[in-house]
Amino acid sequence: MDRTEYPLLITINGRALSRVLIDQHYKAKHPEVTDAIILELVKQLDGGNYAIENEQEDFEYFRVEPVFHNNDPYRIVLVLCITEDYLGVVNAFRVRR
Repeated sequence: MDRTEYPLLITINGRALSRVLIDQHYKAKHPEVTDAIILELVKQLDGGNYAIENEQEDFEYFRVEPVFHNNDPYRIVLVLCITEDYLGVVNAFRVRR
């Protein structure tokens, strides 16, 4: 599936990033989630430091939970590219409280 790119200035784990890439495969299992909701979730992470759970080549994967939208908790799975200035959204979905 495609990835949609959005300009967004955000700092994650001390890295200044200028864009967010959202992988569109989340829509297959979570049609109630939208890119707009994901962007709102991501904006809440600005300035945070998050534990890296997996490293593969130039990519660092981590997840954040809960992140709230309209008082509903979500899990967001993210990736940082060591060599570029973007935050990748691998998946996002609602979780139980």
